[in-house]
Amino acid sequence: MTNPQDTPDAQQSQQPQAGSSQYGQPYQGQQFARQSAYPQSDHQGYQGHPRPDYPAPGYPQPGYSQPGNMQYGYTRLGSSAADDPTDVVGARVGQYIVDGLLAAVPLIVLWIAIIGLIGTVASSYGSDGGATVGSLFMGALGLMAVLSLAVNWLVFAWWPSTHGGQTMAMRWFKLRIISEDGGQPTLGALTLRWVLLVVDGFFGGLVGLIVMLNSARHQRLGDSLAKTLVVRAY
Repeated sequence: MTNPQDTPDAQQSQQPQAGSSQYGQPYQGQQFARQSAYPQSDHQGYQGHPRPDYPAPGYPQPGYSQPGNMQYGYTRLGSSAADDPTDVVGARVGQYIVDGLLAAVPLIVLWIAIIGLIGTVASSYGSDGGATVGSLFMGALGLMAVLSLAVNWLVFAWWPSTHGGQTMAMRWFKLRIISEDGGQPTLGALTLRWVLLVVDGFFGGLVGLIVMLNSARHQRLGDSLAKTLVVRAY
């Protein structure tokens, strides 16, 4: 007697159909192969749609500076000279002269008063007080040298360290000292750039002027070593 399951029609009906398993569950292989045919990338999701967690190509990434637009704390450096906040050489010359006068005038007044006092002492000693007057004069010179250094340091280093990177004249000329990373310069950096005025101030400041005019960011020697910039203040 022939078993009904042995007939060709019955055997064909028992074979699993394409796209399904023998146990009735959907067969995933064909679907997986179909999805794998679409390429994936870091900036695109399935079927070329942009992934929401990636910015579109061509737009600046947050937290990264773009070439040619370096930020210096207060304003942006552009590609043209008109957009360069460090292109303030003329104003810096005027500022330096005014700050120098602010430091020099009190010292000149004090020196005149000291000379007058020494003259009074000399007249009281007469011809016998030459050695005493000489000693007083040399002592006065030493005192003035110390006071000159102290006053200049106060004007060019301490004052800007406590007033937002500006000397008294910089406030009037709308200038500001910043560090190269755009922050507030430290007292140490301001003191270093002040010390190097000894070099930049040669020949009435001509050395510093030449260096500034030939520097990419208009830095004098003191600025280069102290890593500071002088920019326009708005």
